[in-house]
Amino acid sequence: MAMIAERYTDYMYNLIDRVMKDIGPRESCSEEERELGRLFAWEIEPACERVETETFTCSPTAFLGFFPYLVLLYLAGVALYFFLPPVSLALAFIGSAVLFVEVVRYKEFIDPVYPKRKGENVVGFVKPRGEVKRRVYVSAHFDSAYEFKIWLWFKGLSAPIMGLGILAVVLLFGFSLARTVAEPVGLPEAAAFWVLGYILIALSPVVALFAFFHTDDVVPGAMDNMAGVAVVAGLGRYLGEAMESDEFYPESTEVVLLGLSSEEAGLRGAKRYAARHRKECEDPPAQAIFLDGIYDERHFNVFRKEIWPGAKMDPYLVDLARQAAEDNGFDIEVGILPLGATDASAFALAGIPAVSMCLWDTTRLVPHYHTRYDTIEHIRPQSLAVALQTVIDMLRRIDAQ
Repeated sequence: MAMIAERYTDYMYNLIDRVMKDIGPRESCSEEERELGRLFAWEIEPACERVETETFTCSPTAFLGFFPYLVLLYLAGVALYFFLPPVSLALAFIGSAVLFVEVVRYKEFIDPVYPKRKGENVVGFVKPRGEVKRRVYVSAHFDSAYEFKIWLWFKGLSAPIMGLGILAVVLLFGFSLARTVAEPVGLPEAAAFWVLGYILIALSPVVALFAFFHTDDVVPGAMDNMAGVAVVAGLGRYLGEAMESDEFYPESTEVVLLGLSSEEAGLRGAKRYAARHRKECEDPPAQAIFLDGIYDERHFNVFRKEIWPGAKMDPYLVDLARQAAEDNGFDIEVGILPLGATDASAFALAGIPAVSMCLWDTTRLVPHYHTRYDTIEHIRPQSLAVALQTVIDMLRRIDAQ
C-alpha cells in the first residue's frame, strides 16, 4: 500500500549520507556529536514552536573503559588463586561487581573516577492545533559507538567468546570462594582445586581479548543510530508540511522531537533528560517512542522488555506499535532485547511509559553492528519509510484517544 512516509525516503537517506560524509563518526560528548545536534536542530526547526539544547555532564569512557582493568584483575586473580585464594576472591568480586553493575545494569558505579565531559540533548516542541492534553517523545541518539574489536575480528563467533569471557570471571569468583572456604579445613591442596586452577588458566587467553574490546576508534554509525535520527528529522519534515495541509496533524498531542547524546556511553543522555523532566512528564502525561538500529524493514522488532537493565516497556505502546505496523502490512515481531539496552530503558526505569523499535536482525550479530562497516550501504531506504510510517500512525492513534 502507498505510504505517506515514502515521500520522505530520499530526504532521510540523503540526510544520513550527508552526515556520513560531512561529520563522520560521533564519539559520545564529542564536537562531532554536537555538530550533528546543531544540524538536527536546524532540520526540525521549521516544524517546532521552539528548539532547545540541554547540556549535562557524564563520564562517557567509564561504561566500557573498565574492560582492560577487568582483564588485569582476572589475570592477577588466577595467579593468586594458587597462593592467596582470599585475595583472588576479593579481586574476582570487584571485577564481577563492576561488570554486573556498570555494564549489565547500566548504573554509574565507577563513573566518578573517570573524566567528565559535556553532552548536549536537543529538544524540539511541535504544538498541536488545540489544547495540549498529552505529550509524545519521538527520539533517537546522536552518538556512534566505539568499535568493538572482538565483534570485528570474530564476527559470528563473538557471542560465544563473550559468553566464555563472562563465564571465566564468574568461575574465578566461585573457584576462589571454594578454595578460601576449604583452606581452614586443610583441603586447599586437593587435586580438584588444581584442576579448577588449570581451567582458569585455559580461559585466560579468552579473557585477555577483552583488553581490546573497547578502543578509541569510533564507528561511522549509519545504522546505529544516524538512521534513527533521520527518521525523527523526517517526522519533523512531515509535521511541518502537514500543519498546512489536510493530512493528519495532532489535535491535542504535543510531539517532542528528541535527539539524545551519549547512548553508547550507557544511556547517559537519556538518563539525564528523564531525571530532569520526570515530574513534568506527569502533566500532561507523556509517552516515549525510541528508534534505534534502523536498516532492514524485514526485521522489524518492538521490544516489551530489555533484559540487561531490567526495563519493561509500556504494554500499551508495545501493542500500539504492533497494530500500526500490521495495519500497514509490515511484518513485526514483539520480543525481548537479549543484549544491551536502548534509551527507552532510561525512560522506562524513570517511570515514563516508553517503547523501543529496531529494524535489524536481532537473531544474530550482524557484521556492521558496532564495527567500521556500519555505513550507509547497509541501510535499505525502505526501512526508513517503514519506521516513519509506523510512528506517524502511532501518533494518529494516540491523538485520537
